[in-house]
This record gives sequence, C-alpha cells and structure tokens, in this order.
Amino acid sequence: VLDKSEVNLALLKAALVDGAALIENVPDDEEKGGEVLREFVYEAFGGLQKDPARSEANWRIEKRENPSSISYDHDKALAQHTDQSIPPHGLSGVALIMHYIDGAGCNTLVDGFQVAEYMRQNDPEAFRLLATYGYDAERDFQSSRVDSKQNHDKRYFVTRRNHVFQLDSKGRMQKIMYNEVFRTPLQLPFDVFPKYIEALDKFVHLIHDDRFSISVPMEKGKMLIMNNWRVLHGRK
Repeated sequence: VLDKSEVNLALLKAALVDGAALIENVPDDEEKGGEVLREFVYEAFGGLQKDPARSEANWRIEKRENPSSISYDHDKALAQHTDQSIPPHGLSGVALIMHYIDGAGCNTLVDGFQVAEYMRQNDPEAFRLLATYGYDAERDFQSSRVDSKQNHDKRYFVTRRNHVFQLDSKGRMQKIMYNEVFRTPLQLPFDVFPKYIEALDKFVHLIHDDRFSISVPMEKGKMLIMNNWRVLHGRK
C-alpha cells in the first residue's frame, strides 16, 4: 500500500469517501506495542491524533477479566458508536484505524449517513430534532481507561453537547457524533424532550438494524480503516 502512491490514494478514497477499507496480510507487530500501526498511519495519513491522557499516540485494547469498561470485555457485544464523541481536542478524528495484532473477533459497521437520510425521508421531524438539539455527554479520560495496560497518568475531564446529525450550510450531512456510553441527563426544553428522546431511540434502533449494519470478521493481520465522521462501529 505504501510503496505506490496510486494505491495509497485509492485507500484514502475508499476509507474517507466510501466509508471504510480493509487491509489484509499486515506485517506482525512483534513487540505488540503498536509500532506497525503507527508507522502505517504516519506514512499513509500523516499522523495520529494523540490522546492527551497518555504518552502513546495509539490506544491498545486487550481483553481483561471482569473489566469495568465493556471495551475490554470481548465476549460482550459493543453498541454502534463513533469514537471521540467527546473529543479531547475539540475536533473528533476523521479516520479510525483498527489493527488486530493478535486474536480474532467480529466488528460491525453502519453507514450513519444512510441512516440519517432514511430518517430525513421517513421521519423528517425526528431528523430535524437530532440535527437541531445536542445531547449532553461527559468523559473522564483517566478513570474511563482504568482497564488499560497503558499509563493514563494525566487527568482530563470533558463535558460536551453535540448534535447527532451535523449539517453543512446547505443542509447536507457532514458528521455523525454518537456514543451512548458517555451520555448524561439531557438538558432540553420540557416540550422538546419527549419528541427528542423518541427520535434518538429511533436512531439507535436503526443503527443496529440489519438493513444498515454489516459484520466484518477480523483476525490477526487485518487492519480496518473507517471514516469516523460517517461510519459507526461496534462489536458482535
């Protein structure tokens, strides 16, 4: 991929325009520290957006026994979500890259833009609510990583209110931001709340609907790249 510029360009288009790309036969990461991933990302994408709570740029997810976070319990399903729904830098990362350096699993992907357009056509009021009002969320970047084997030694607490559907000046979909794990009580007008929570519930059901979701079997040596502004991901 990195040896030919035209292949690298095709990869970028597949990931960012089409929404996702899968690379197979990725070299082994002998130290299991993320070196292969970091080298690839810096060459193909120009760099990684670093989490300010740890020294390493990449995040390592390793299975733990009885973890406090479902991210580290690979025997349980993980609901569809976008990463950095509470971005530590003010802007969520565009590309999300997942490298299986060991083991196997099954990830799920859903085209959030397709779901949004379905709602725009079939329930325009629900679409309008999710594009007009933000949902409240917060995250402690240190305590939420207590299961990690990485050293998250910097306290960082962020509170946000994001719109699930974010539109450009012409009303076209620009970004999706959603992660139920970090949602807090909603601060909405009383007359808006019932309709908003109904719209949010409809969105959540749709992103887990087989009409929109696909399964991607993963194993050692595979790398999955997705547009984090458009594609939600989860785990079976």
